[in-house]
Amino acid sequence: MNRIHKSILFLLVFCFSFIGFSCQQRQPKAFKCVGFQDTLLHKFVYKTTDVSPKPIGGNEAVSNVINKYFKYPEGDYQGKVLVAFVIETNGKIDGKRIIYDPSGNDRLFSKQLLTILDEVKWQPGLCNGEKVPCLYIFPMNVDLVE
Repeated sequence: MNRIHKSILFLLVFCFSFIGFSCQQRQPKAFKCVGFQDTLLHKFVYKTTDVSPKPIGGNEAVSNVINKYFKYPEGDYQGKVLVAFVIETNGKIDGKRIIYDPSGNDRLFSKQLLTILDEVKWQPGLCNGEKVPCLYIFPMNVDLVE
C-alpha cells in the first residue's frame, strides 16, 4: 500500500471513530431514579424512574374503565381532580390519596376515581431494570357547569 492509500485509510478510520464517539455523547441519558420515604406506607417509594409505570392496555384502557363506571353527580362542578397512589411491584395500587377534588370535602369525584382505578392493571416502574414501587399522580378534568 502506498503512502497516499495509508493516509486516506487513516483519515477514514479517524473520521468514523469520531462519528461513533459523537453519537454516544448524544444518546439520551437514563433518568436517575429518585425516591423518598413514604409516610403513609412507611417504606421507600420512587417518584422518578428509568421506565415510568403505565396502565396495561394504555390510556385507552383507563378511559374505558372510567367511562364505564364513573357516575357524575348533580350540580355545577368544574376543575381538575388530582389523586395519587403507589403502583407496587406486582402492579397493584396502594397508598391512595386525594390531592384535590372540585367538590370539596364531599369528595364526590376522587373517591369514585380511586375505586375505579383499582380495576386497572398496571406495569410497575423500573429502576436499573428492576421493578420498584412508584408514586403516580392521576389527573382528571371535570366540567359540569350548565
